[in-house]
Amino acid sequence: MRAEDWSSFDFSYTLDLRRLIPHILAIEEYKAAALGPVLPPHWLEVPEGFAPDSVDDATPTPDSSVESRQDQSALVPQRLLVRDTSKARAWIKQRFVPGSAPLELADILSLHWMVAEEHGVKGPTAGALRTKPAEVGRELVGGIHQGAPVKQLPLLMDRYVEFIDGAALGRLPPVIHALLAHFFLDTIHPFVDGNGRTSRLVAAAILSRHGYNVHGSYALVRYFYRHDVLYHTILQRIWKRCPFEVTPFVAFGMEGFVLELKSVDSFIKMKLNRIGRDIALPAFRGRIGARPHALN
Repeated sequence: MRAEDWSSFDFSYTLDLRRLIPHILAIEEYKAAALGPVLPPHWLEVPEGFAPDSVDDATPTPDSSVESRQDQSALVPQRLLVRDTSKARAWIKQRFVPGSAPLELADILSLHWMVAEEHGVKGPTAGALRTKPAEVGRELVGGIHQGAPVKQLPLLMDRYVEFIDGAALGRLPPVIHALLAHFFLDTIHPFVDGNGRTSRLVAAAILSRHGYNVHGSYALVRYFYRHDVLYHTILQRIWKRCPFEVTPFVAFGMEGFVLELKSVDSFIKMKLNRIGRDIALPAFRGRIGARPHALN
C-alpha cells in the first residue's frame, strides 16, 4: 500500500470460502494432531538451514520495518532476528485458554515486548507503537509496502482488535480466523520491528483460544519460513489493491498447516506403533519361552 491509500483504509476484504473447502476438510481430518500435546522433537520454530537476511543488506527485509530510509542503517543492528519465542508461547498458553477473554491491544503490546526482550532489544520501541513511518519489502518479493501512518496507528489498532474479536471472524474456522488476524496486523505494521513475529504470535493466541496446542502454531510458522519468498510475494500482491483479496494468503497458510499436521500425525502414529511393539514384544517372548514348559 501507498501512504495515500491509508486515508480510505478499512478492514474490508474478499474471501472465497468455496476454494478453501478442501483445506478445511483436510485440517479437520488431522485436527487431533493440532490439539494434542505430542510434537516431533525436531519441530523447531526456525527450520534447519533457514538463514535470516544479512544485517549488511541495505534493502528493507520482509519482516523488518524501517523508520525511514535515512534511519535504516542505525536500525539494522537491532533487527529482531528469527529465534525462539518460548516465553511468549508459554504466556499465550496461560492467557488464551478456551473460554478466556478475547485478545486486547494490551495483549499485542505484551507479545511484542516479549519478542523484543528475547532478542535483546530494549528501550522505548519494545512493546510500543512506532512513532516514525515504516516500509517493508524488497524488489525480489514485488515491491515496498508502507505501513499505516503514525497518526492513525492508535485508532487503527483499536479497530483491529474490534475486527478480529468480532462475531464475523469468530464464525470462521479457527485457522482462517488466525490467518486473517495475522494478515491485517502485518498490513498495519504497528511496530518498529518484529511485526511478522508478533503477527504469528497473535495467530497462535487465537488458535490457542480455540483449543489448539500453542506449539501447533508451528504448523504455520515453519511453512512460512521454508517458503519465505513466496509468503512475502503473496502479501505484496494482495497489498496492492484494497479491499484485499485475501484468499491466496489464507489458502497458502492453510496448505502449510495441513502439510505440517500430516507430519505430526505420522510422528504420533509412529510413536504409538513403537509403544505397541514395546509392550507386545516382551509378552510375545514370554509366551514363546513358556511353550516348551507347557509341552512337558
